[in-house]
Amino acid sequence: MDDTEQRILDAALRVFASEGFTGATTRRIAEEAKVAEVTLFRKFKSKKNLLKEVLINNRTVFSSLEDLFQLFQNEKDVDLETELRILGKNIAKAMRDKKKDSKRRMFMFMLFEEGRRRPEVSEALSSFLQMNIKPLSEYFDLQIKNGKMRTTNSRSAAITFVSYFVYTSLLREVFGDSFFGEYDEEIERFIDIFAKGILKVEEK
Repeated sequence: MDDTEQRILDAALRVFASEGFTGATTRRIAEEAKVAEVTLFRKFKSKKNLLKEVLINNRTVFSSLEDLFQLFQNEKDVDLETELRILGKNIAKAMRDKKKDSKRRMFMFMLFEEGRRRPEVSEALSSFLQMNIKPLSEYFDLQIKNGKMRTTNSRSAAITFVSYFVYTSLLREVFGDSFFGEYDEEIERFIDIFAKGILKVEEK
């Protein structure tokens, strides 16, 4: 990616965050990036494609997990619950870091809000989520194969795992940290429930 493309993506994030996908125009984004509008179209073809690229450019929460999956494969003696705890803490930390960036926060709120009304926004968001769910789903498939997880739908497990962190991050925006309590303690509680379930196991 060249400097011009990165400038356009950064500008698009700011304009989408402040004006929404519907209100944002390619002319306004080009002005913010200090490039000609024709350059924007030459690089990204359309506003819809630009939105998709902005999402990909801001997927640091999940791209960092792929490095952890590789690390876990080399650490054969680490139990699944410990790996899940590490994954959870990394997702939570990345989301806390993003929370400090008001433009990214507003951008994500815009996606969920306009995604209900605009098919192109919904499609871009769905594609982005699928891209991020896939490596976690593959990780769970591997754990099932290795006998660390019971046989279950790995994609549903991945969606459940990620959804918890996305949803609680949004709720913390509304209610503040006091609603959930301290981050690490809440993650410990979630991992315990996720890994062990809620059904009581009868002692034999």
